[in-house]
Amino acid sequence: MRQPLSIYINFYGKAAIRLCNKVERRLRRYLQAPNELNKKPAQRENRPTIDLATLAAALDKLGLVSGDSVLVHSGISNLGKVAGGPRAIFDLIQETVGSQGNVLYPVFPFGGLMYDHLRSNSTFDARTAPSKMGALTEYALKIPGGRRSLHPSHSVLAFGNRSNDFVAEHHLCSTPFADKSPFARLVEASGKILLLGVGLNSTTSFHRIEDRLGVDFPVRVYLDEVFNISCIDSDGQEYKVSTMAHDPFISRVRNCQLFRNIFLQAGILHEVAVGNGSIGIIDARAMEECLEQFCRRDRFTIYGKIWG
Repeated sequence: MRQPLSIYINFYGKAAIRLCNKVERRLRRYLQAPNELNKKPAQRENRPTIDLATLAAALDKLGLVSGDSVLVHSGISNLGKVAGGPRAIFDLIQETVGSQGNVLYPVFPFGGLMYDHLRSNSTFDARTAPSKMGALTEYALKIPGGRRSLHPSHSVLAFGNRSNDFVAEHHLCSTPFADKSPFARLVEASGKILLLGVGLNSTTSFHRIEDRLGVDFPVRVYLDEVFNISCIDSDGQEYKVSTMAHDPFISRVRNCQLFRNIFLQAGILHEVAVGNGSIGIIDARAMEECLEQFCRRDRFTIYGKIWG
């Protein structure tokens, strides 16, 4: 078997639950009384308007301060209607970390499976490639002064006095989260991960421990195939970047929420309710140390308890 037995049991167990839920929904629909079927669907939940003072207070409570290096994952519409939109949020974060801080945005050019994206063999051009990671990242790409890492699937955009230190060697990594990646540099800088309206399942830094441990990680998260993708940097210079792709099968087993209570109890994750959602902040170094400890000691990962 390519994977430990627990992975297959986890996968097919989830598949069975999804099938049961689907059957239950169809039965409920079939057994509904005719007058119930004609009812209008419930209206969408109201989206509150959130002013910048509320966001600023949340960031202050979470401990984001001047000089911080922070990676921002965002789904701002999940919070509500933010006054000023992406521009106001971008400016607020920049003002909060100040001139000595650094702000990183994941600007991945795909929204589905990494494998499908790499298999298309599309040239990655750092000057023109879009971001599929939400409105805030799309806005950030339009702002002068950012430096974008050269990676065909997991490119990162950095602003700040050390922006080049975070992104300059990403194209040398054989996997997206390897030791010279922006995700590794964030840990080295004792940085933070900001979650704006999104949860742990949007936190790609979970993969950092997989790449750092390599063959010592108990799950084979990558397929064997190596992709060599043409990439063009911001100066127009072309490189061939070699990278591996996450196994789509394994991706369906992943559940980062398994660590939510662990992180909260350890003080690694802090959250504040805002609008219809929440804002959270993670200590990147403490997160990596915690993941390694649970992996080595208990063989517990975002893919569950590993055995077999």
